[in-house]
Amino acid sequence: MFAYLIRRLMTMIPMFFLMTGVYFAVQNYLPGGPVQEVLARIQFGGGDGGGRSMSVDDIAKLKAELEKQYGLDKPVPVRYWNWLKKIAVLDFGDSTATREPAIHTIAERVPISVGFGIPGFFLTYIVCIFLGMAKALKDGSRLDIGSSVGLFVAYSIPPLVVSVVLLLVFCTDRVFPGGAWFPLGGARSDDWDSFTFVQKCVDYARHMFLPVAASLLGGFTFLTMLMKNSLLDVLSSDFIRTARAKGLPERRVVMKHALRNAILPLMVGLGGFLSAFVAGSIVIESVFGLPGMGRLMIESLNSRDYNVLMGVAVIQSGVVMFGQLMSDVAYVLVDPRIDFSGRG
Repeated sequence: MFAYLIRRLMTMIPMFFLMTGVYFAVQNYLPGGPVQEVLARIQFGGGDGGGRSMSVDDIAKLKAELEKQYGLDKPVPVRYWNWLKKIAVLDFGDSTATREPAIHTIAERVPISVGFGIPGFFLTYIVCIFLGMAKALKDGSRLDIGSSVGLFVAYSIPPLVVSVVLLLVFCTDRVFPGGAWFPLGGARSDDWDSFTFVQKCVDYARHMFLPVAASLLGGFTFLTMLMKNSLLDVLSSDFIRTARAKGLPERRVVMKHALRNAILPLMVGLGGFLSAFVAGSIVIESVFGLPGMGRLMIESLNSRDYNVLMGVAVIQSGVVMFGQLMSDVAYVLVDPRIDFSGRG
C-alpha cells in the first residue's frame, strides 16, 4: 500500500502540470485582460479625472508598457514556466484588481467554502449511506416509496430555488410570524469581534446551517439510490445466502458481510464530491452572501484577474488529486481484499 501511495504521488506531478497548464493557456487566450482593463479606464474615464483622448501610437505604446509590466509580452509557455517557479515558493503574484498578494485574497475565501463544504460532504455520505440501507432493507415499503418521491422532488428543484426558499422561510417573517430563525446572509455577525469563543462557534453555525442544508439536497438522490441498489445486489449474492443459512443474525449479515461490499461503489465518486464541496458553490455562495471560493472565481474571471484565477486553479487541482487518492485509500479501508501492490 505504501509503495502504491508513493507511485500515486509521483503521477500527481504530471497531472498537476497538465491541469494547471491547460487552465493557464485557456485563460490567456480569452478576450480581455488586465491590460485592456487599464486602457479602458484611461480612455473612458474609469478614474476621478475622467477619460482622455489618446492617439493610436500612444495607445500602442502604453499597451506595450502594460504588457511588459504584467509579464504578458512573453509567449504563453514562457509565462507558464515563470509562474511555476513563483508558485514553488508560494508566490502567486499580486491581484490585478485589488493590488494585494493573490494568496492573501484566496486565503480569506478558503475558510468560508471549507466551512460549509466539509460538513456538507460528510453529512451527505453519512445520511445517504444509512438512508440507502433503510430503503434496501425495506424495499417496496412506504418508507422506500415515500423517501424516493421526496428525494426526486428535491433533486428536481434547482439549488437557486432551494436557497431562496430557505431564506424566505427561515430568515424572514413573511411565511411564519417570528420566522427569522437564522441570519439573512454573510458568514458572521457584525459584532463578531466582541463574542466569546463559544458565542463565535454558535454564530458561525447559525450562519452556515442553511448553506449546508442547501448544498446537501443536490447530492442526496444519486448517492442514496446508488447505495440502495448496491446493497440490494449484494444481499442477493450467494455468500449472503450462505451466511444466512449458517444461522447468523440478520443484523450481522447486513453490517459485517453486505455493507462493506455495497459501499464500494460510493467510494468511486469520493474525490469528485469532495472537490465540488471544497471548491465552493457559486449559486449558494451568491444567494447567502458568502464570500467563498465560488464567488471569488467568478469575480476573478470577470475582471480577468489571472493571478487569483491561477491560485484558485492550484487549490482545485490539489483537491481533485487528493480526492482521487483518498478514494483509493477508502477502498482499502472498506475492503482489505483490494490490493494495489501489483499496480503499475
